[in-house]
Amino acid sequence: MDPDIWCPPTFVGNSGIECFNGYCGFALLFLFFADLLRVSVQRFSSYLAKAGHLVRRGFAATPSKAELRIAALAARDALNGEQRATAAQAIAARGLPIEFARGAVVSGYSPIRGEIDPFPLLRKLAAQGATLALPAVMARGKSLAFRAFSPDDRLLLGPLGILEPSPAAAEVVPDIMLVPLAAFDRLGHRIGYGAGHYDYTLAYLRKIKAITAIGLAFAAQEIEAVPALAHDVALDFVLTETKAFDFRS
Repeated sequence: MDPDIWCPPTFVGNSGIECFNGYCGFALLFLFFADLLRVSVQRFSSYLAKAGHLVRRGFAATPSKAELRIAALAARDALNGEQRATAAQAIAARGLPIEFARGAVVSGYSPIRGEIDPFPLLRKLAAQGATLALPAVMARGKSLAFRAFSPDDRLLLGPLGILEPSPAAAEVVPDIMLVPLAAFDRLGHRIGYGAGHYDYTLAYLRKIKAITAIGLAFAAQEIEAVPALAHDVALDFVLTETKAFDFRS
């Protein structure tokens, strides 16, 4: 064999590649092991991808707010009209879990997306001397405005397609705020629809006065745990057709 030509010992006979001065042989070894490393990395990456898929499928991950919201809304949507009406009347019959002074401002909401109807309760509270109000959406990231109304008032469609009192109605600050929700847990945490209107409003208005926040929901909307964040504002109560939850302690 010509001493100026060298091939790796793994080749038998002529490798088909001329290797001059000993350098190309080392280059071939380097390429061989580099290719082996590349295949190993690809296999490891494939393993990680499969592991990540399992995590996303829920084997090792906590459900997100979005996933919990979807599940709770599906449970709410499954209720029929009779169940909805019966639940609203049951909450109204039980009334609020706290005393309030005559003239105290209680804000409700115009139900959308299958929310439990607060109007049977609002009518009862008006008969007991409460001043009623409904929210008006001003802008994302800003506090809701609350306008006085009576149950027989004609309401107008707001910018988001939600019924609101006339802009000419007097603006008030609630003493008691009835809060709609998508889901809640037994620590008083709620999941809304993601815009943060009520979290921002409660944090803002509670700098002005004490406000009792009462969520209204169907029992089917209760979940085991809400992944609450630092800016999420907990409720004082949640009223369902079967139970009144008190979270103040």
